Amino acid sequence: MIFIDLLYIFFFSVMIFSAVLWGIVYYANLDKIKKDPPVDRTRRVTILVPAYNEEDCVGETIQRLLDIDYPDDAYNIIAINDGSEDGTLEILKGFGDQIEIIDKKNTGKADSMNVALKRVDTELVASMDADSYPNEDFLKNMVGYFKDEGVSGVTPALKLMRDENLVEKIQWTEYIYQIFLRKIFALFDVQYVLPGPGSVYRTDFLKETGGWSEDTHTEDMEVAFRMMSEKKKIENTTNSVVWTDPPSTFRDLFKQRTRWYRGYVENFVKYRGMFMDRESGNLGVFFLPLNAIWIFMLVFLLTHVTYNLLLMGYQAVQTYMLLGYYPIDLTLTLQEIHLFHLFICFFVLVGLGMIFLSLFSAGEKINIKKRWLNYLTFFTIYPYMFAMFWVATFFEIARTRGKIKW
Repeated sequence: MIFIDLLYIFFFSVMIFSAVLWGIVYYANLDKIKKDPPVDRTRRVTILVPAYNEEDCVGETIQRLLDIDYPDDAYNIIAINDGSEDGTLEILKGFGDQIEIIDKKNTGKADSMNVALKRVDTELVASMDADSYPNEDFLKNMVGYFKDEGVSGVTPALKLMRDENLVEKIQWTEYIYQIFLRKIFALFDVQYVLPGPGSVYRTDFLKETGGWSEDTHTEDMEVAFRMMSEKKKIENTTNSVVWTDPPSTFRDLFKQRTRWYRGYVENFVKYRGMFMDRESGNLGVFFLPLNAIWIFMLVFLLTHVTYNLLLMGYQAVQTYMLLGYYPIDLTLTLQEIHLFHLFICFFVLVGLGMIFLSLFSAGEKINIKKRWLNYLTFFTIYPYMFAMFWVATFFEIARTRGKIKW
């Protein structure tokens, strides 16, 4: 048996194991998927909204936050104008004394959040990107988790505001899938990111551990790794929905994802002591190694599929040059079925099952008539994009020897 066949058998095993495990975790916790802990008492929350050149959306974000279903005297909003060069500051001033404004020079999101954190005197603090809108029950569904003193962070369900072009359609299904995964990860205690749009933190933890890191490309991921390294819990609710603005072009998506993946590598290196560490629980012993395998698996598939397509194209050209035409044979014998074909079929079947569970978790209808292109592109294009972004990230890290400006 050749090495490639052994790899595919290994990949089969990883996929079966992952699918079975997530399925078991999901069905063992069905009562928790759509149910959040009741609010034991009103907890005071400060919502931070960092903004840099966000005049097109920051007004809507602030208004949505002012309209959430939560006692007015139990939460306040601090908007941080990070040296914007457009009309962002004027829009913020238009809300008068309904919000607090910090106007500062441009130093980046993490520094802006840390400047605002010094003014926070509430038990909890939430972050909200200026291009993201929460639903009305945003806080009510999240604060109940903090009844557990071991919980230091809670994440919401993220959805896209729109899915008009191909790039957005691919991301729409991805985000729905991430709602399912983030809930499973919370139940399995392996969440490794607290997304900027809508995550809620215990204020004391942030202040005692230095706030948001300013030396990483993904401060929301670093603080999650930090919480897990400190043996704190990160919970998730599928009922607090935050709609966020997606990249609309492949170029913008490429920049976003390579930044995310670069940040993952940075934080993996920073917290490498957690890898295969029994004291780090499921994240260190199980999830980080499994995630590394999945990254390798998809990168390998991109390389192998590309090689096969180029080889088929080369052989087709050779055949045409020899015969003057290309014979088309649509039959496929049993001997010609390779592990590769079986793997692709299994990949699609598992993916369909995961998407079905994801739609239920996200409160979305299947709606194949409207969403067929979303699902199709997720299965046919997204895996290769994912792998390609990772390849580009590793090349950039190697090229810059770890020193890169974004």
